[in-house]
Amino acid sequence: MAAHSVTTLSFPAAADAHPYRFIGQGTPMRDMVRDFPWHTTALGAIGDWPAALRTAVGIVMHSVHPMFLWWGEQLTQVYNDAYVPCFGEGKHPAALGNRGRECWAEIWPIIGPQIEEVRNGGESRWYADNLVPIWRNGRIEDVYWSYTYTPVFGADDRVAGVLVVCTETTGQVLAERRRHALDLLARRLLACRSETDVRAGIAASAADDPGDLLSVVLLRGPGAAAADIAAGDPSVVVVSGAELHLCDELALAFRVSPRLPLDAAFRRFLEQYTATVCATLSRLDSDRALAEAMAESERLNADLNASSRIKDEFLAMLGHELRNPLAPIVTALKLMKLRGGEHSETVHEQEVIQRQVDHLVRLVDDLLDVSRIASGKVELRKETVALADVLNKAIEMASPLLEQKQHRLLVDVAPVRWHGDPARLAQVVSNLLSNAARYTPAGGHVTLATRVKDRSLQIQVTDDGSGISAALLPHVFDLFVQGNRLVDRAKGGLGIGLALVRNLVQMHGGEVAAYSAGEGRGSTFTLTLPDSVVEQAAAPDTAGAPEAAAGGGTRVLVVDDNQDAADSLADLLGALGYSASVAYDPAQALAEAGKAMPQVAILDIGLPGMDGFELAAHLRRLPRGDAVKLIALSGYGQENDKHRSREAGFAAHLVKPINIAELQATLS
Repeated sequence: MAAHSVTTLSFPAAADAHPYRFIGQGTPMRDMVRDFPWHTTALGAIGDWPAALRTAVGIVMHSVHPMFLWWGEQLTQVYNDAYVPCFGEGKHPAALGNRGRECWAEIWPIIGPQIEEVRNGGESRWYADNLVPIWRNGRIEDVYWSYTYTPVFGADDRVAGVLVVCTETTGQVLAERRRHALDLLARRLLACRSETDVRAGIAASAADDPGDLLSVVLLRGPGAAAADIAAGDPSVVVVSGAELHLCDELALAFRVSPRLPLDAAFRRFLEQYTATVCATLSRLDSDRALAEAMAESERLNADLNASSRIKDEFLAMLGHELRNPLAPIVTALKLMKLRGGEHSETVHEQEVIQRQVDHLVRLVDDLLDVSRIASGKVELRKETVALADVLNKAIEMASPLLEQKQHRLLVDVAPVRWHGDPARLAQVVSNLLSNAARYTPAGGHVTLATRVKDRSLQIQVTDDGSGISAALLPHVFDLFVQGNRLVDRAKGGLGIGLALVRNLVQMHGGEVAAYSAGEGRGSTFTLTLPDSVVEQAAAPDTAGAPEAAAGGGTRVLVVDDNQDAADSLADLLGALGYSASVAYDPAQALAEAGKAMPQVAILDIGLPGMDGFELAAHLRRLPRGDAVKLIALSGYGQENDKHRSREAGFAAHLVKPINIAELQATLS
């Protein structure tokens, strides 16, 4: 019932050389069992042991898994080398030959009934991650085990003993418990707005993990205070921010459970706990410093000369925009007080607070990026990656806003590899998707599509939202633009997000453009990144043959009206060893299938004129069409979309951009 090392088995060369081969020799426990004075126990001398006992002991002693045997009415104990680490310090070797009730007195109320149930004819049971505290290392320790009790029958066909097969799972159980406690702590601290809130949250957090922590106290100030609290109390562990290279004048005093060893894993948990608190206090300090800086900047605005006009106007707008989210926060708090204080129903008001605080954080993040780019501190970290992975990350970042407004997102991404800074490209596309979601009425449509020409990549984000006026369109990428159009910006923003997009795209050697037919007629943003698409490297002859053979020459028909996407997918399939052909419309697909029916057909659901479902039905009606494996390809991936594909007879539903591993698994 503990972590154990693997024991190497050794067997004697001849039966006559060493008596009692069923016990074995050459390991500490085998030798100890052979030499033990069993005649002084209820088992009697080894030579007199019944066959059933000898067999059971042989199984235990020759197993490399922790095993334990209780035999007879007194439950006399025999165990193997793999079980020894389970004891820790304190029971071994005295446990060998001891009576079970005497050896395990501290846990007999737990295991006694389980053992008796098996001895009285009950079925064996598996106990998973069961808490069975035992005395070891000089104290009672909380220990978790996965184990089973199995009856061993004697010559009279009655239960003569109980065999235990066990594994200690304490490490896994504690790791999961502590991870959950850290998650709860982070959620508590996210709502904190002052150091007082943080102290209260920390004090309450011990209740989230009583098995590890009895109490937690925040210390802030000279290091001597921490030493005073910990002095003379071994159950108190102090972790300072300074030793983690975080907050120099912060420390946390943990009163830890005396039933757990303060090992490296426990210490790491306390350090992660302290780091989370440090991060929260740093955030609060930064917010306070930002507020103070804003007040100072507003005081200095009147003294700046004309050459600083743009800076003055930006700071004024910054103050205005940062005050906008604060207004609903204050209003919500007032409503909570009016409705009965802390005992009232305040779910809606709390949601308002959270949304506005998240908005403030996003604004500050944009400000920091603008500052870094302006000062030349941003360096691109370029690497070659799958374009689909980058854009999936962008979609993930923008998903909360898209889902909040119930937009329909259509994705069409070419399966190519791209060279650049994946984090920055994901930031750019996420910014464009968030803008599209923000300025599109609820239930609108947003499209993310790519085009590849030679080695150039084009990314487009299109929406059917509020559009852009002709007067504003030439200036949408300008930084800190001021004008009447910004006076009542109900949707928020500092007007710097698109400037960030332009700067990051230009750092990649590309350009970005905006188009809109006018207000209320949607908008399209187009990124062009030249010389960034990476050709698939040709595999050497020695390794190429197995890869090419992966497809086994299977005939695959790709049907997609996006020619770049269709051609790229066909090229990829060819590199994987498939015989791929391409059709760009349903009529061409039916003609190709009429000449030579493919074994697999990958159909874009959103085909013009005849959608993928109709095309699938036509293919089925052609000669040998009922044997074609159909794979749906779509920008829509909700459960009802996948269900409709299954109902139409498709073997799989792949969402654009295609996950290559998923495609290969589907084809295989």
